[in-house]
Amino acid sequence: MAEHLHPTALSQLLANAGHQLPAAEWERLISEAQRAGDLDEAEVSALHGVHDRLVEAGRREGLLRLLHDTSTDLIGIRDVEASLKAIVRRTRSLLNTDISYLSLNDYERGESYVRVTDGATTAAFRTIRIPLGGGVLGTVATGAAPAQSADYPRDTTKSHFPDSDSAVIGEGVKAIMGVPLWAGGTVIGALMVADRRAHEFDSDDISVLESIGAHAAVALDNARLFTDMSQTLDQLHAAQRENTDHVRSLEELTALDQQLMETLAAEDILPSLRRLIATTLDARVWILDPSGEPIGDPPTDEGCRDARMREAAARSRSHRIPVPFSVGDTPFMVMSAVAANEHMADLLVADVNDDRAAVIIERSTLVLSTAMLFERTLREAQFRLQRELVDELLSPRTQITEALRRRAQRFGVGDDAMLVVRAVCTLPEDRARAVTLLRRFARPSQVVAAYADVVCVVEGVTEDSDDSGQWVVDLLSQESILATVGSSTSTCGLRHLPAAFDEARTVQSALIALDRRGEAAGMPQLGTAGMLLGGVDRAFARRLLHSHLGALIDYDRRRRTELMQTAWVYLDAGGGQKAAADRLHIHPNTLRQRLDRIDDLLGDDWRVGGRALDIHIALQLWRLQEHRVTD
Repeated sequence: MAEHLHPTALSQLLANAGHQLPAAEWERLISEAQRAGDLDEAEVSALHGVHDRLVEAGRREGLLRLLHDTSTDLIGIRDVEASLKAIVRRTRSLLNTDISYLSLNDYERGESYVRVTDGATTAAFRTIRIPLGGGVLGTVATGAAPAQSADYPRDTTKSHFPDSDSAVIGEGVKAIMGVPLWAGGTVIGALMVADRRAHEFDSDDISVLESIGAHAAVALDNARLFTDMSQTLDQLHAAQRENTDHVRSLEELTALDQQLMETLAAEDILPSLRRLIATTLDARVWILDPSGEPIGDPPTDEGCRDARMREAAARSRSHRIPVPFSVGDTPFMVMSAVAANEHMADLLVADVNDDRAAVIIERSTLVLSTAMLFERTLREAQFRLQRELVDELLSPRTQITEALRRRAQRFGVGDDAMLVVRAVCTLPEDRARAVTLLRRFARPSQVVAAYADVVCVVEGVTEDSDDSGQWVVDLLSQESILATVGSSTSTCGLRHLPAAFDEARTVQSALIALDRRGEAAGMPQLGTAGMLLGGVDRAFARRLLHSHLGALIDYDRRRRTELMQTAWVYLDAGGGQKAAADRLHIHPNTLRQRLDRIDDLLGDDWRVGGRALDIHIALQLWRLQEHRVTD
């Protein structure tokens, strides 16, 4: 090192002092200079002072550099959790302690709790909670000043708490020291270090920890603010996405609304509506009438007739909302179309069960209600036209004009077509419902209306037409309506319809007169009664009745008895006395007494053989006359 020495020993030593020589080397140089007589005691003492200051300055410079690096690292961390871990890890490394930890204050509970640790081995120590002002941690966390304890388990100057003391002892901690963490003018917690040996931390350790704590508080607050800002930005992005989705949903619903409105202008409103909903939701769709029957195509899924569907539809009618339910693994959603508290129909959709589907179903059901009202209004208009048409066609006074022919042709009743008229008799309270049901299932060539005191059906004859009109009886019986149907023979031309109606009405009255309510028949199906209605004139009928039943008729008239009725029921029951007594609601002995009286009046052979047939035919004619079916 000769090239660096100044001419004097003092100059040489001062020059070497700037190189931060190790303490041993520095002492060696001073000792050599002192033995050579180049330095006196005052100069030696001054040189020692200079060296100590240089060493201290170097140590502080290194510490400042380390603190700068630490603060740079901490400030660069944007995650709160990562910042907390970095703070305790750096603290433990800088102070060379066994443990470092950081607590945060819970002012609602009045406690400070350990949030993160480095070097701790027990779960109890990592989860310490201590009241503010208690122990070393609680004292520091109040923010008054740094605090320490050289041997905390034995330190009687500090307040102790069983849970925290147990955690400290379990970890083997002796010496504890910490500084408060300030952020925004508030103490947010404490930065602590601990060793498993008893000793005091010197002022330099405290100063270093305070410096770290100051940097850590700023870094922690910055990380918190950055996290809050990131969360706010995430919320803004989420809100923006939600708004975008909402706008897209509104645009989709606006387009759907337009399409729904367009279906109301379609010729086939309900099929068009069903197809639109099925396409929009990519699902199976049914429209059910109030009785649960599908309008249009028949159901292809048992869910349409499941009891759970009926329960869900009932809830929908009550709350006016779509109601989801499941049948097996298949999800369904149903909503009732209700207008002015009237149940119009049900919209049933399979394979959907989400909010989007619920919104679309709800909006579609509003259009369905409107469509059903349109359909009903149109149907009622058609029914009114049918009623007016039937009134004109069946009136004997009507002139068959070209305008009337055109009106009839619109309903499939052509002037050159083969036509049949049916008179349908029901109970008065069932008549309106019968008209509605027959109109609902009527073919294009059938016109239905109430006329006189019956329901009248005028229909075109086809190859598969039912001559008797049994289809009417079968259809109405499904709705528990008892109907007796008389049908005319087929006729060509509108001008013959009044006579055809009279014939149908006569057949229907004959069925009732002959106790055949609930049946359907034309003249051929009436048998002997039909021949009597069609081929017996008034004079011949009087002679026939007088010849076969004159004595019985006179007896009933004079005695006000019911022997004619008894004879009719007896022969109509095939000669069975019990069956006849039951139909007459009399005792069998009473029946036998009446039969004996008839024997006296008509002779014993009236019940058997050809005489019984003649009497039975005469009695049928009497029944028809009694009910004014024939004169």
